Amino acid sequence: MAEMRRVSELRPWRWLGLILAVALVASACGGGNDDDDGGGVAAEATAAPTAAPSGDGDQAPASSGDGGSDAEPSQDGSGDQGDQGAGTADEDASTSDSSTDEAPEPAMEPQYGGTLVMGLEAETTNGLNPVNAQAAVSGHILFRALYDTLTIEGANGEAVPNLLESFSSNDDFTEWTLTLRPGISFHDGTPADSAALRRHFEENAKGTLTGISVGDWEIETIEIVDDLSVKLVLGKPFAPLPKYLTSHLGYFGAPSMHDLGQEGAARNPIGTGPFMLDEWIPNDVTRMVRNPNYWRTDSEGRQLPYLDALEFRPNNDSDARYAALRSGDLDANVDNTGVRVDDYNEQFKTFWQGEAYAETTYLMFNNSRAPFDNVEFRRALAQCTDGQTFNTLRWDGQPPATGPFSPGTPGYLADSGYPGFDPDAGRAAIDRLGVTSVELGTTIDPANLLNTELLAAMWGDCGLDVSITQVDQAELITNAVFGNFTAFLWRNHPSFGLAPERIWWHSKFGQGIALNFGRINNPAIDAALDESLTIDDPERRRQLAEDVNRAFAEGVHNLWFYYSKWLIAAHDHVHGIDNLTLDGGVEHVKVLAGRVFLTEAWIEQ
Repeated sequence: MAEMRRVSELRPWRWLGLILAVALVASACGGGNDDDDGGGVAAEATAAPTAAPSGDGDQAPASSGDGGSDAEPSQDGSGDQGDQGAGTADEDASTSDSSTDEAPEPAMEPQYGGTLVMGLEAETTNGLNPVNAQAAVSGHILFRALYDTLTIEGANGEAVPNLLESFSSNDDFTEWTLTLRPGISFHDGTPADSAALRRHFEENAKGTLTGISVGDWEIETIEIVDDLSVKLVLGKPFAPLPKYLTSHLGYFGAPSMHDLGQEGAARNPIGTGPFMLDEWIPNDVTRMVRNPNYWRTDSEGRQLPYLDALEFRPNNDSDARYAALRSGDLDANVDNTGVRVDDYNEQFKTFWQGEAYAETTYLMFNNSRAPFDNVEFRRALAQCTDGQTFNTLRWDGQPPATGPFSPGTPGYLADSGYPGFDPDAGRAAIDRLGVTSVELGTTIDPANLLNTELLAAMWGDCGLDVSITQVDQAELITNAVFGNFTAFLWRNHPSFGLAPERIWWHSKFGQGIALNFGRINNPAIDAALDESLTIDDPERRRQLAEDVNRAFAEGVHNLWFYYSKWLIAAHDHVHGIDNLTLDGGVEHVKVLAGRVFLTEAWIEQ
């Protein structure tokens, strides 16, 4: 049930009292340790590494710039259904120079057995069938254990084959031939063949949300070429199709799962992945056990996975998950709050996402609902928001984001034209428009509530009375889909290519049950997204992405805060987080928007 609270208008004390309160609460929630927890982060935070050491000798550092996620698409829900993909190597000109002074540990021999217990930020409440699930980052971690994606985000910026052995298109991208690897079976022993692949696309085309995305392909026929290959014949060019198969549309489920119907499939997922569902108790635990017939081996030819089991424990409270990790109740934890950068780095083994292709955290406006349907009002809110103060409190003091693309990502602009902090101009515009009150939404995570309260205080200085409504993450996604919101905190857009962001931004997807959650209707953005379907030239794709960035700034369709770096924190006995051996030594992007593979994770016994 939603909870509403009202933040009274504050006197213009520059929010000092609230900042101190946030720091004290963050410190108090840390479990009584003697570290400076959240309080020290606001004053002198240490930036999260953009290419952090894994802590293992058996894992390469995460890279930034030349490869180094959810991907709505985060997709994610964080915002993210996650159907985003990858750009090209030429697009990734910016690289990270961050490094560690510590020498790498010698390689350790993986050990079989044990159970990895991981904390997740949310439950995937409507089940484990990717066709119908409203999955935020936590859902994608589950899916990557149960299913293999058809393609994967390669560190060179391209989508590369994963469960597929190959993919190819004709010259105008209206026909795509997809070929599966031979000899792979689903958890129930049935073959992962071309008939199953055709059924996969047919089911996704019928899905409430996946059908919106697949419908945009305009599939005319799905032809079975041979036992392992299908040909998709489309009604229009669709150059980025392989990038859509790295996430939601790429989680390959068995026909027998779909035979159970939507509700049956949600509770009985059957994939080809390294783990199989053993037990799911919503909002308590999801337990998976080792797939004894998994097809993949590690770089030395050893059978995968190493672990006997995985246990995922969802908890919306980031402070509680941190405390559980410190106490040993969790072996690993996923985090995106940014208020304990130093604590996580100093106390645990941390696996950080790189700077490039990071999600952007922002306030999503419902551009179709008053007063947020008025660009002058949206611009005034941006002028009333001190992004640097917000980021100092929320995330390591980085400069405010200027758009949806993080540094090193095609489309990033240091100056996009986005309005800067100018409270006098913002207050004057709000007075002129006669708006006196607005509502903000957020999740039930205390950290998100504190950040929303800070934002409300800033707007209070501009004369607005702000109420805050809290819901759990799954309900937040549902509200976004149906447009039942005015504005709320969001994160999305890893942006491994402009085209996969199409369903989030094109006006075509902003009506009714919508994936364009913000109901954005901007002809310049639409035109760039349309052209991106027809080309495979990296420089032109970059230009189009920059055009979109400038259009976002001019229309102030969202209120940008910071580029969101995910991490996985683990105890020293945990190894191999997000390792995945690909053909020919190809690397995949690590901790992509918080989504990790646990295929090669192992625990010292």
